[in-house]
Amino acid sequence: MYARPQQLTHIDGHMDGRGDSAPVDEGALIDLRAFMQVLRRRRLVIILVSLVVFAAATAAYFTTPPVYTSTTTVALERGGEKVVQVDQVVPDVAPDSAAVDTEVAVLKSPGLIGKVVDDLQLTRYPEFNPALETGEVVPEEAQRKRAVTTVLGNMTASRNGFSYAIDISYASESPAMAAKVANKIAETYIGEQVATKSGATSRASDFLEGQLDELRAQVESAEAAVASYRASHGLFDLGGNSSVTQEEITTLNAQLAQARAEEAEARARLSTANAQLARGGSGEELGESLDSPVVSSLRSQRAKVSGRVAALRQQYGPRYPELTRTQQELQDIDEQISSEVRRIVANLSIQANAAGQRTGSIMGSLQRAKGTLAVDNKASVGLSELERRAESARTLYQTFLDRYKQTRAQRGLERADSYIVAEAQVPALPSSPNVLIFAVIGLIGAIAGSTVVVAILQLLDRGVETTSNLEKKLGMRVLGSIPDTKHLPELEGLGDSVHPTQLIVDRPQSSFAEAFRWLQTSIHFNQRDRGPVVVAITSALPNEGKTTAALSLARSAAMAGKRTILVDCDLRRRVSSTEPGPMETIGLRALLDNQGQLDDAIYVDPETGLFVLPRRNDEHHIQPFADSAAFSELIAALRAKFDFIVLDTPPVLTIDDSRVIAAKADSVILMVRWRKTPTRAAELALRHLDSVGANVIGATLSMVDVTAQARIGYEDASYYYGAYKSYYA
Repeated sequence: MYARPQQLTHIDGHMDGRGDSAPVDEGALIDLRAFMQVLRRRRLVIILVSLVVFAAATAAYFTTPPVYTSTTTVALERGGEKVVQVDQVVPDVAPDSAAVDTEVAVLKSPGLIGKVVDDLQLTRYPEFNPALETGEVVPEEAQRKRAVTTVLGNMTASRNGFSYAIDISYASESPAMAAKVANKIAETYIGEQVATKSGATSRASDFLEGQLDELRAQVESAEAAVASYRASHGLFDLGGNSSVTQEEITTLNAQLAQARAEEAEARARLSTANAQLARGGSGEELGESLDSPVVSSLRSQRAKVSGRVAALRQQYGPRYPELTRTQQELQDIDEQISSEVRRIVANLSIQANAAGQRTGSIMGSLQRAKGTLAVDNKASVGLSELERRAESARTLYQTFLDRYKQTRAQRGLERADSYIVAEAQVPALPSSPNVLIFAVIGLIGAIAGSTVVVAILQLLDRGVETTSNLEKKLGMRVLGSIPDTKHLPELEGLGDSVHPTQLIVDRPQSSFAEAFRWLQTSIHFNQRDRGPVVVAITSALPNEGKTTAALSLARSAAMAGKRTILVDCDLRRRVSSTEPGPMETIGLRALLDNQGQLDDAIYVDPETGLFVLPRRNDEHHIQPFADSAAFSELIAALRAKFDFIVLDTPPVLTIDDSRVIAAKADSVILMVRWRKTPTRAAELALRHLDSVGANVIGATLSMVDVTAQARIGYEDASYYYGAYKSYYA
């Protein structure tokens, strides 16, 4: 299998590298100069395609009908106006980014646009109803849908930057219609907001009013049930958490405590009095006696009578009759006092008994009240449930009543969440067609079209333009390039009157002659032993300048003082032209058939001293000869007589002899025609040569248009032809 090393070498055998630095993946880099090379080469195609595209853009611009765009701007309220501080049925929405985007979607809704179509009666205009112009019978609903679709297609609604404003634009062929529709969309949008809130308020009021009637009946029924239950169970509510029985028990407990205290006090007083009387006392010292006005009065009288008794006894003696009478009076007073004390003690006993009876009565009442309370507590469970129901009904009723009043207060105060900032005006100038936009479209189209065309041409172009490309594609070094004499500026005026090979003699200072001296040097330094060298000049296909290159190389070497011979080995294309020399020799075929000597087969070019071993023009029956022993002996004989032997071989892909001849040569040079030879053909030729062990030292670009390559081949020496062309003549 044919393979070529990726690392190229110079003609002196040294590596074409940069020391031991790490290799760079050139495939991963963008070669800007190569890109510019393609642009320069295809500039005419690019210009032509660009002109066609720009012409099409220009025609489209002038044939496009003008369209006018008008814009109205609405803004969302950031803070609602509060006339009445109540909760709204439809609350205001804070205008954050999501809210603004939502409103943009609302503006583009078919429902809103449908109302605009209905209000403006747009189905009466051909712009929105093409059936008016065509005479087509279309149902009204279909006409309306088509108008809605047209409006949606021509309108745009978008947020204005990061603000709370929304731009509503409408494009139409009529300036007035553009402004009219844009303004109507904004008005309808704001009107729909007010209508939505008003409708919601009315519906809420009607709903609340209907609910209030039901709730009022429920409250009345619940309160009546509580009252009836209280009446049937004797549960009269006197306080927040008490009943009649509870209040009675509280009162009886207080009375019982007081009665017990009074009973204890009465019995204590009675017990004290009885104790004093039991000890033999008169009872005068009792507290009740002391408090009695009767006892006090009797004691006062006794004191006076006792004083008179003492005085009479001292003055008259014990037998004095007045003393006896006074003593009798004193005794009567003592009996009265004793009687009064007994009455008081009896009264104490009565009071003690009455207090005891009162206490017992209160205790009985208390026990009965407690029994009643137990019954009431059982009944209060049902009462609590009824009261909770009644309270719940009252709370719900009050809530609905308050909300109903708030809703009624909002009627007539509904306000839209948006307002118009700037109304759409009738545009004076069309918004499209826009010259700049069409110019940009034309530019983009020109770039895209040129890119596609150039890419296609590059894909279809199988030839090679530069020596660097040839090196990359073939994987071998290139020994140089041979210019095409028809495009050399230094040879202008010569035309086809001078054969290229003659320029080696007539114009030795031309770039054409210099190319072959360069090729000689490359061949020379490729030979290690520096002895006689046999060079085979071949190509992959015919018409690649192989024969001209072989003759020119041989002439250049002969003029350089080397003993050079050119052997015409091409079976069908001969080196010799119409010159008389070849007819005077026996030719290569007769020499190989031992029909003469070597001197009889060659002739000398009088202008250069080049020896030529040609094929005769009259040899019509051609047989392969390269693999014969006679041809090998001929090569050996030529090595002994000449310093430089050039073999002009047939194309590798057409004649098999070419491989055999190349295998017998010391060096093989493959000619590749500039922009013509397919790379695949050159690669295939190299595989064939490698299969026979031919020493292909390099390739050479032939028939190069240096003027064209100077514009594209920046990696070739011809790229700088303008700088050094003055050296050639």
